[in-house]
Amino acid sequence: MAIIYHNPRCSKSRQAVALCESSSLDVDVHLYLKSPLDYETIHSLLSRLDGDIHNAIRWKDKAFKELDSADIDPTSIESIARFLSEHGHLMERPWLDDGTVTRIGRPVELLCELLE
Repeated sequence: MAIIYHNPRCSKSRQAVALCESSSLDVDVHLYLKSPLDYETIHSLLSRLDGDIHNAIRWKDKAFKELDSADIDPTSIESIARFLSEHGHLMERPWLDDGTVTRIGRPVELLCELLE
């Protein structure tokens, strides 16, 4: 079963959930702000990420800019997983994981191939 990591306050994330609901794929919706992801889960998702792991963090978010983030290595899965396990609200969204591939839905059309 695929999982969409969803933030209902995000329009792109809502669009992605709508795409999932209209597909034939069985997709579970995980509200990651209500049920935060641990380091191991994030690390696993990042290890399957189709794309640059740098895109996993909301670098331009005001809340990110208020943090001391000098120790984040944007090329390291371990560093990004550690950061996101502590600051899950700064995870770029949405993420779709089919168990083999994880993809960030920016733009949401990037998820269509996984939903076929």
